[in-house]
Amino acid sequence: MRLLPLVLVLLLGLACAKTPESRTARAPAGDCAAATQGIEDGYKGGPMGYVGSGEFTESGAFTFSRTGECRKLALALIGDGGAPSVGIDFRRSFGIVRLKLPTSLERVDVADTTFDDSLIPAAYIVHGRDGGYFLDVHVAQPALALSDNTRRMPELEFAPGGGAVPNAAPRARNVVVLEPRKGAASYPLVIRGYARTFEANVQAWISVEGAARAETKTHTTAADWMTTWGEFEITIPSGPSGDVTLFVGEESAKDGTPIGVTIPLRMP
Repeated sequence: MRLLPLVLVLLLGLACAKTPESRTARAPAGDCAAATQGIEDGYKGGPMGYVGSGEFTESGAFTFSRTGECRKLALALIGDGGAPSVGIDFRRSFGIVRLKLPTSLERVDVADTTFDDSLIPAAYIVHGRDGGYFLDVHVAQPALALSDNTRRMPELEFAPGGGAVPNAAPRARNVVVLEPRKGAASYPLVIRGYARTFEANVQAWISVEGAARAETKTHTTAADWMTTWGEFEITIPSGPSGDVTLFVGEESAKDGTPIGVTIPLRMP
């Protein structure tokens, strides 16, 4: 019986010896501001603006951290700008959270990044067709999002919650397609996304049983390819019906091999 107090003391000692990180890892999403203040769809906040004089001319590294179920993603901005006033756009039907970046950017050190995380798998800096820049953070599971206006660098916070999000956007090393996703679609087929193809040339076509249909082949020029990802939009007016495959990307200059993504579609 004398052993019982000793065993209890040892068990209590082991419980107290757990690291702060292990205790934090089990923290509920409610400890995260995004869990109570975040949005699950639509726009929140003002336009991207800067307090003080000067401009940001360069974007630096991404910083990603996780405390319990709360994720924080920050992007370093380099230059003389002040604290940003961040408005975020949660485009839930595409599974992305978009944040506008300064139009004064001249250099992008890190154009994209991936995370070993089930909620936030990837982020991209994109040169838009309107001449501006934006940050797209891809969301793989239902989430709530919140922006932090108090720091000099834009920071986004995420917590699990909200309604369903679509399957991940098809992506390869040279192209990301936001629309369409696999499944039912219709003509005219509008294709939207961003690319880093050679000389910004983005190609698209439809194949049936592995054979490309020449009448559907088309191409466009993305907004960028040297500095960062470039936004594009391209349309295939008409084409075959039934089960088809959409290709978006480029052909290898060496041997013509398609390099990009393929998306199975069902056309009426």
